[in-house]
Amino acid sequence: MDPKFRLWLEEGGSYIIGEKEARILEGIRRYGSIMSAAKSMGITYAHAWNLIERLSLKLGTPIVSARRGGESGGGATLTDAGSKLLSKYLELEERIAGSIGVPRTNIFCEVTRSDLVIAGSSCFGVKIIAKLIEKVSVEVIEIGSKAGVTAVMLGEADVAGIHIFDEKTKTYNTVYLKSTWTSGTAIMIKGYIREQGLIVRRGNPKGIRSLRDAVETKATIVNRNLGSGTRDLLERLMKEEGVNRFELKGYDHEVRSHEEVAIAIKSGAADFGLGIRAAALAQDLDFIKICDEEFDFVCDSRMMHKAGVKTFVETLKSENFRRALEIIPGLSCTSNTGDLIEIRE
Repeated sequence: MDPKFRLWLEEGGSYIIGEKEARILEGIRRYGSIMSAAKSMGITYAHAWNLIERLSLKLGTPIVSARRGGESGGGATLTDAGSKLLSKYLELEERIAGSIGVPRTNIFCEVTRSDLVIAGSSCFGVKIIAKLIEKVSVEVIEIGSKAGVTAVMLGEADVAGIHIFDEKTKTYNTVYLKSTWTSGTAIMIKGYIREQGLIVRRGNPKGIRSLRDAVETKATIVNRNLGSGTRDLLERLMKEEGVNRFELKGYDHEVRSHEEVAIAIKSGAADFGLGIRAAALAQDLDFIKICDEEFDFVCDSRMMHKAGVKTFVETLKSENFRRALEIIPGLSCTSNTGDLIEIRE
Protein backbone atom coordinates (compact mmCIF):
# COMPACT_ATOMS: atom_id res chain seq x y z
CA MET A 1 0.00 0.00 0.00
CA ASP A 2 1.23 3.50 -0.87
CA PRO A 3 0.65 6.35 1.58
CA LYS A 4 -1.37 9.33 0.26
CA PHE A 5 -2.57 12.55 1.82
CA ARG A 6 -4.76 15.55 1.06
CA LEU A 7 -3.99 19.03 2.31
CA TRP A 8 -6.18 22.08 2.47
CA LEU A 9 -6.21 25.28 4.49
CA GLU A 10 -9.21 26.70 6.30
CA GLU A 11 -10.01 29.91 8.10
CA GLY A 12 -12.77 29.96 10.68
CA GLY A 13 -13.89 26.53 9.50
CA SER A 14 -14.22 27.77 5.89
CA TYR A 15 -12.25 26.14 3.06
CA ILE A 16 -9.70 28.50 1.52
CA ILE A 17 -7.21 26.60 -0.62
CA GLY A 18 -6.53 22.99 -1.60
CA GLU A 19 -4.41 21.21 -4.18
CA LYS A 20 -6.23 22.48 -7.28
CA GLU A 21 -5.96 26.11 -6.28
CA ALA A 22 -2.35 25.68 -5.15
CA ARG A 23 -1.32 24.04 -8.43
CA ILE A 24 -2.92 26.86 -10.43
CA LEU A 25 -1.00 29.45 -8.41
CA GLU A 26 2.17 27.40 -8.78
CA GLY A 27 1.60 27.22 -12.55
CA ILE A 28 1.09 30.98 -12.80
CA ARG A 29 4.33 31.53 -10.89
CA ARG A 30 6.10 29.09 -13.22
CA TYR A 31 4.71 30.22 -16.60
CA GLY A 32 3.53 33.78 -15.96
CA SER A 33 0.22 32.90 -17.60
CA ILE A 34 -3.16 31.65 -16.40
CA MET A 35 -3.74 29.90 -19.72
CA SER A 36 -0.40 28.09 -19.66
CA ALA A 37 -0.96 27.08 -16.03
CA ALA A 38 -4.36 25.64 -16.90
CA LYS A 39 -3.09 23.78 -19.97
CA SER A 40 -0.13 22.33 -18.09
CA MET A 41 -2.57 20.87 -15.55
CA GLY A 42 -5.02 19.56 -18.14
CA ILE A 43 -7.89 21.80 -17.02
CA THR A 44 -9.81 24.46 -18.91
CA TYR A 45 -8.94 28.15 -18.80
CA ALA A 46 -12.51 28.84 -17.66
CA HIS A 47 -12.13 26.46 -14.70
CA ALA A 48 -8.80 28.02 -13.69
CA TRP A 49 -10.28 31.52 -14.01
CA ASN A 50 -13.26 30.53 -11.86
CA LEU A 51 -11.06 29.08 -9.10
CA ILE A 52 -8.90 32.22 -9.03
CA GLU A 53 -11.97 34.46 -8.80
CA ARG A 54 -13.44 32.41 -5.94
CA LEU A 55 -10.15 32.33 -4.04
CA SER A 56 -9.72 36.11 -4.39
CA LEU A 57 -13.28 36.59 -3.15
CA LYS A 58 -12.67 34.39 -0.10
CA LEU A 59 -9.48 36.26 0.81
CA GLY A 60 -11.00 39.65 0.10
CA THR A 61 -7.97 40.65 -1.98
CA PRO A 62 -6.60 39.87 -5.47
CA ILE A 63 -4.22 36.92 -5.62
CA VAL A 64 -3.17 37.46 -9.24
CA SER A 65 -2.05 40.69 -10.87
CA ALA A 66 -1.93 41.24 -14.59
CA ARG A 67 0.14 43.14 -17.08
CA ARG A 68 -1.22 44.31 -20.40
CA GLY A 69 -0.46 42.35 -23.56
CA GLY A 70 0.53 43.59 -26.98
CA GLU A 71 3.61 42.79 -29.05
CA SER A 72 5.78 42.61 -25.92
CA GLY A 73 3.41 40.09 -24.41
CA GLY A 74 1.14 40.17 -21.37
CA GLY A 75 0.62 37.75 -18.57
CA ALA A 76 -0.10 37.21 -14.91
CA THR A 77 1.90 37.15 -11.69
CA LEU A 78 1.01 36.37 -8.09
CA THR A 79 0.32 39.28 -5.77
CA ASP A 80 1.99 39.37 -2.36
CA ALA A 81 -1.12 37.77 -0.89
CA GLY A 82 -1.13 35.03 -3.53
CA SER A 83 2.58 34.37 -3.15
CA LYS A 84 2.39 34.14 0.66
CA LEU A 85 -0.61 31.81 0.49
CA LEU A 86 1.10 29.51 -2.00
CA SER A 87 4.33 29.48 0.04
CA LYS A 88 2.40 28.52 3.17
CA TYR A 89 0.65 25.70 1.35
CA LEU A 90 3.84 24.35 -0.27
CA GLU A 91 5.74 24.52 3.01
CA LEU A 92 3.10 22.42 4.78
CA GLU A 93 2.89 20.04 1.83
CA GLU A 94 6.64 19.52 1.84
CA ARG A 95 6.67 18.83 5.59
CA ILE A 96 3.86 16.29 5.40
CA ALA A 97 5.29 14.59 2.30
CA GLY A 98 8.68 14.31 3.97
CA SER A 99 7.25 12.90 7.19
CA ILE A 100 5.52 10.01 5.43
CA GLY A 101 8.14 9.48 2.74
CA VAL A 102 6.13 10.61 -0.28
CA PRO A 103 8.07 12.64 -2.87
CA ARG A 104 6.40 15.62 -4.51
CA THR A 105 5.56 14.82 -8.11
CA ASN A 106 5.71 17.26 -10.97
CA ILE A 107 2.20 17.49 -12.44
CA PHE A 108 3.10 20.13 -15.03
CA CYS A 109 3.65 19.29 -18.67
CA GLU A 110 4.84 21.25 -21.68
CA VAL A 111 2.22 23.54 -23.20
CA THR A 112 1.67 24.99 -26.64
CA ARG A 113 -0.51 27.94 -27.63
CA SER A 114 -2.99 27.80 -30.48
CA ASP A 115 -2.45 30.23 -33.38
CA LEU A 116 -5.79 31.88 -32.60
CA VAL A 117 -7.42 32.00 -29.17
CA ILE A 118 -11.01 33.31 -29.09
CA ALA A 119 -12.22 34.04 -25.56
CA GLY A 120 -15.32 35.71 -24.19
CA SER A 121 -19.03 35.11 -24.49
CA SER A 122 -20.61 31.80 -25.41
CA CYS A 123 -22.21 31.76 -28.85
CA PHE A 124 -23.00 29.38 -31.70
CA GLY A 125 -21.60 31.96 -34.14
CA VAL A 126 -18.15 31.75 -32.55
CA LYS A 127 -18.16 27.97 -32.95
CA ILE A 128 -19.07 28.38 -36.63
CA ILE A 129 -16.10 30.72 -37.17
CA ALA A 130 -13.78 28.25 -35.45
CA LYS A 131 -14.97 25.42 -37.71
CA LEU A 132 -14.57 27.47 -40.88
CA ILE A 133 -10.97 28.48 -40.14
CA GLU A 134 -8.52 26.02 -41.68
CA LYS A 135 -5.27 27.95 -42.07
CA VAL A 136 -4.42 28.17 -38.34
CA SER A 137 -5.13 26.25 -35.14
CA VAL A 138 -8.05 27.66 -33.13
CA GLU A 139 -9.07 27.46 -29.48
CA VAL A 140 -12.39 28.76 -28.09
CA ILE A 141 -12.67 29.68 -24.39
CA GLU A 142 -16.12 30.50 -22.97
CA ILE A 143 -15.63 32.71 -19.91
CA GLY A 144 -18.09 35.57 -20.44
CA SER A 145 -17.79 38.96 -22.15
CA LYS A 146 -15.94 40.92 -19.47
CA ALA A 147 -13.52 38.12 -18.60
CA GLY A 148 -12.89 37.78 -22.34
CA VAL A 149 -11.91 41.46 -22.59
CA THR A 150 -9.52 40.96 -19.68
CA ALA A 151 -8.02 37.87 -21.35
CA VAL A 152 -7.26 39.93 -24.47
CA MET A 153 -5.72 42.68 -22.33
CA LEU A 154 -3.46 40.09 -20.68
CA GLY A 155 -2.41 38.66 -24.02
CA GLU A 156 -3.97 35.33 -23.03
CA ALA A 157 -6.41 35.55 -25.93
CA ASP A 158 -6.24 37.16 -29.36
CA VAL A 159 -9.90 38.05 -29.78
CA ALA A 160 -12.90 38.21 -27.42
CA GLY A 161 -16.58 37.93 -28.31
CA ILE A 162 -18.67 40.45 -26.35
CA HIS A 163 -22.21 41.78 -25.94
CA ILE A 164 -22.02 44.37 -23.17
CA PHE A 165 -24.98 46.74 -22.98
CA ASP A 166 -24.74 50.33 -21.73
CA GLU A 167 -27.99 51.41 -20.09
CA LYS A 168 -27.31 55.13 -20.39
CA THR A 169 -26.73 55.19 -24.16
CA LYS A 170 -28.73 52.01 -24.94
CA THR A 171 -25.85 50.78 -27.08
CA TYR A 172 -23.63 47.69 -27.10
CA ASN A 173 -19.89 47.28 -26.47
CA THR A 174 -18.41 50.67 -27.48
CA VAL A 175 -18.96 52.40 -24.13
CA TYR A 176 -17.50 49.51 -22.14
CA LEU A 177 -14.44 49.27 -24.35
CA LYS A 178 -13.83 53.02 -24.06
CA SER A 179 -13.99 52.71 -20.27
CA THR A 180 -11.50 49.83 -20.09
CA TRP A 181 -8.96 50.50 -22.87
CA THR A 182 -6.60 53.41 -23.45
CA SER A 183 -7.79 55.40 -26.45
CA GLY A 184 -6.49 53.95 -29.72
CA THR A 185 -5.27 50.63 -28.28
CA ALA A 186 -8.35 48.49 -29.02
CA ILE A 187 -10.04 47.50 -32.26
CA MET A 188 -13.69 46.46 -32.29
CA ILE A 189 -14.47 43.97 -35.04
CA LYS A 190 -18.16 44.19 -35.88
CA GLY A 191 -19.91 40.88 -35.56
CA TYR A 192 -23.56 39.93 -35.96
CA ILE A 193 -27.01 40.20 -34.40
CA ARG A 194 -28.49 37.52 -32.18
CA GLU A 195 -31.83 37.05 -30.41
CA GLN A 196 -31.71 36.76 -26.63
CA GLY A 197 -34.62 35.77 -24.40
CA LEU A 198 -36.21 33.35 -21.97
CA ILE A 199 -35.68 29.64 -22.59
CA VAL A 200 -38.48 27.50 -21.16
CA ARG A 201 -39.69 23.93 -21.45
CA ARG A 202 -41.67 22.89 -24.51
CA GLY A 203 -45.23 24.20 -24.14
CA ASN A 204 -44.12 26.55 -21.34
CA PRO A 205 -46.06 24.58 -18.65
CA LYS A 206 -45.49 27.23 -15.97
CA GLY A 207 -46.54 30.09 -18.24
CA ILE A 208 -43.31 32.02 -17.71
CA ARG A 209 -43.17 35.21 -19.76
CA SER A 210 -41.35 37.40 -17.23
CA LEU A 211 -39.27 37.13 -14.07
CA ARG A 212 -42.32 38.13 -12.04
CA ASP A 213 -44.18 35.14 -13.53
CA ALA A 214 -41.28 32.92 -12.46
CA VAL A 215 -41.44 34.21 -8.89
CA GLU A 216 -45.21 33.74 -8.64
CA THR A 217 -45.09 30.19 -10.03
CA LYS A 218 -41.98 29.32 -7.96
CA ALA A 219 -40.11 28.37 -11.11
CA THR A 220 -36.42 27.47 -10.86
CA ILE A 221 -33.85 29.42 -12.88
CA VAL A 222 -30.49 28.26 -14.22
CA ASN A 223 -28.22 31.32 -14.13
CA ARG A 224 -25.18 32.40 -16.13
CA ASN A 225 -21.77 33.21 -14.66
CA LEU A 226 -20.80 36.64 -13.36
CA GLY A 227 -19.14 38.78 -16.03
CA SER A 228 -21.24 37.35 -18.85
CA GLY A 229 -23.43 39.69 -20.91
CA THR A 230 -26.37 37.36 -20.35
CA ARG A 231 -25.96 37.67 -16.57
CA ASP A 232 -25.95 41.46 -17.00
CA LEU A 233 -29.22 41.17 -18.94
CA LEU A 234 -30.78 39.20 -16.08
CA GLU A 235 -29.71 41.89 -13.58
CA ARG A 236 -31.32 44.58 -15.78
CA LEU A 237 -34.56 42.62 -15.98
CA MET A 238 -34.57 42.08 -12.22
CA LYS A 239 -34.18 45.81 -11.70
CA GLU A 240 -36.95 46.64 -14.19
CA GLU A 241 -39.40 44.11 -12.70
CA GLY A 242 -38.53 44.72 -9.05
CA VAL A 243 -37.30 41.16 -8.45
CA ASN A 244 -34.45 40.42 -6.06
CA ARG A 245 -32.07 37.45 -6.07
CA PHE A 246 -33.70 35.83 -3.04
CA GLU A 247 -37.02 35.58 -4.89
CA LEU A 248 -35.52 33.61 -7.78
CA LYS A 249 -35.15 29.91 -6.99
CA GLY A 250 -31.84 28.59 -8.31
CA TYR A 251 -30.23 32.03 -8.67
CA ASP A 252 -26.88 30.70 -7.44
CA HIS A 253 -26.90 27.78 -9.93
CA GLU A 254 -24.44 29.11 -12.53
CA VAL A 255 -23.33 27.64 -15.86
CA ARG A 256 -20.96 29.05 -18.48
CA SER A 257 -22.75 28.62 -21.81
CA HIS A 258 -26.12 28.87 -23.52
CA GLU A 259 -25.95 25.16 -24.29
CA GLU A 260 -25.60 24.35 -20.59
CA VAL A 261 -28.62 26.55 -19.81
CA ALA A 262 -30.74 24.69 -22.37
CA ILE A 263 -29.51 21.27 -21.21
CA ALA A 264 -30.36 22.08 -17.59
CA ILE A 265 -33.91 23.01 -18.61
CA LYS A 266 -34.30 20.00 -20.89
CA SER A 267 -33.16 17.64 -18.11
CA GLY A 268 -35.60 19.10 -15.59
CA ALA A 269 -32.89 20.63 -13.39
CA ALA A 270 -34.42 24.07 -14.05
CA ASP A 271 -37.65 25.53 -15.42
CA PHE A 272 -36.17 28.47 -17.31
CA GLY A 273 -33.09 30.58 -17.99
CA LEU A 274 -31.81 33.33 -20.24
CA GLY A 275 -30.14 32.39 -23.49
CA ILE A 276 -30.15 32.65 -27.27
CA ARG A 277 -32.84 31.26 -29.56
CA ALA A 278 -30.45 28.83 -31.23
CA ALA A 279 -29.67 27.11 -27.91
CA ALA A 280 -33.37 26.72 -27.12
CA LEU A 281 -34.30 25.21 -30.47
CA ALA A 282 -31.29 22.87 -30.42
CA GLN A 283 -32.84 21.20 -27.34
CA ASP A 284 -36.44 21.39 -28.63
CA LEU A 285 -37.38 24.03 -26.05
CA ASP A 286 -39.56 27.14 -26.34
CA PHE A 287 -38.12 30.63 -26.60
CA ILE A 288 -39.60 34.01 -25.63
CA LYS A 289 -37.64 36.82 -27.27
CA ILE A 290 -36.52 39.76 -25.11
CA CYS A 291 -34.13 41.67 -27.36
CA ASP A 292 -31.71 41.72 -30.28
CA GLU A 293 -28.06 41.95 -29.24
CA GLU A 294 -25.01 43.23 -31.09
CA PHE A 295 -22.38 40.51 -30.71
CA ASP A 296 -18.99 42.02 -31.58
CA PHE A 297 -15.32 41.19 -31.05
CA VAL A 298 -12.38 43.09 -29.58
CA CYS A 299 -8.66 42.79 -30.29
CA ASP A 300 -5.57 44.64 -29.09
CA SER A 301 -4.65 46.99 -31.97
CA ARG A 302 -0.99 45.87 -31.74
CA MET A 303 -2.01 42.28 -32.51
CA MET A 304 -4.00 42.89 -35.69
CA HIS A 305 -1.00 41.84 -37.80
CA LYS A 306 -1.01 38.28 -36.39
CA ALA A 307 -1.85 35.58 -38.93
CA GLY A 308 -4.54 34.13 -36.65
CA VAL A 309 -6.28 37.49 -36.21
CA LYS A 310 -6.12 38.27 -39.94
CA THR A 311 -7.63 34.88 -40.73
CA PHE A 312 -10.37 35.49 -38.16
CA VAL A 313 -11.37 38.80 -39.77
CA GLU A 314 -11.30 37.27 -43.26
CA THR A 315 -13.53 34.42 -42.12
CA LEU A 316 -15.98 36.76 -40.38
CA LYS A 317 -16.33 38.78 -43.59
CA SER A 318 -16.61 35.72 -45.82
CA GLU A 319 -19.68 34.57 -47.72
CA ASN A 320 -19.19 31.11 -46.23
CA PHE A 321 -19.71 32.49 -42.72
CA ARG A 322 -22.71 34.55 -43.78
CA ARG A 323 -24.40 31.51 -45.32
CA ALA A 324 -23.54 29.30 -42.32
CA LEU A 325 -24.94 31.85 -39.87
CA GLU A 326 -28.22 32.19 -41.79
CA ILE A 327 -28.94 28.51 -41.06
CA ILE A 328 -28.81 29.12 -37.28
CA PRO A 329 -32.13 30.47 -35.89
CA GLY A 330 -31.81 33.85 -34.23
CA LEU A 331 -28.40 34.77 -35.67
CA SER A 332 -27.81 37.10 -38.63
CA CYS A 333 -24.99 39.08 -40.21
CA THR A 334 -25.29 42.80 -40.95
CA SER A 335 -23.86 45.04 -43.64
CA ASN A 336 -21.12 45.96 -41.12
CA THR A 337 -20.03 42.42 -40.23
CA GLY A 338 -16.23 42.27 -40.27
CA ASP A 339 -15.71 46.05 -40.22
CA LEU A 340 -12.85 47.32 -38.03
CA ILE A 341 -13.51 50.25 -35.66
CA GLU A 342 -10.72 51.87 -33.65
CA ILE A 343 -11.90 52.61 -30.11
CA ARG A 344 -11.13 56.23 -29.25
CA GLU A 345 -12.48 58.73 -26.74
